Amino acid sequence: MKLGPMVYLSEWAKSMKAFRRNKISIEKKIVAAGLCMSGYSYRQVSEMMGGMSHIAARDSYLALLTSMPRESKKFRREVEIDGNDFRVSQRTFHLWLARDVESGEAMVFHASPSGSLEDGSRFLAEVAAQCDNRPQLRLGYEASKVRGLANVDLYFQPQPASGLFGKLGRLLKGTA
Repeated sequence: MKLGPMVYLSEWAKSMKAFRRNKISIEKKIVAAGLCMSGYSYRQVSEMMGGMSHIAARDSYLALLTSMPRESKKFRREVEIDGNDFRVSQRTFHLWLARDVESGEAMVFHASPSGSLEDGSRFLAEVAAQCDNRPQLRLGYEASKVRGLANVDLYFQPQPASGLFGKLGRLLKGTA
């Protein structure tokens, strides 16, 4: 059974005991940390999240940053990229997660209020920075909507080959 990015990150944060206090939900902290990793300031994140101070956003970011494995540039055959929309405080955010298929380790995760092409390109630049080679990418499963990945310089294996992913494949080949 495939886990969505939020479920995977929530379970991982609980197992690593990344957060000491849980007055704010773990999901909200993960989205806040993902927004910080995407380049938003703590104050911007606190405004987007609603009901979260900029100090809480910073603490969430630092807690996950110190719990994540150190970035290591290594040979990777396949990287699985998954994404879902997640609703927090009456706003929808898009959450991306990249994992090494062979080792199962989480490489990078980001959040975005829009799931735009620029945010997707920034996310994929971080994924590429952790790879010695050009790995094959597997994009999402089941109902996942991986958005913002049209400007990519990596190999793709769309899963499934219809709908959004088929369109993405045609865009990349220049036949759309």
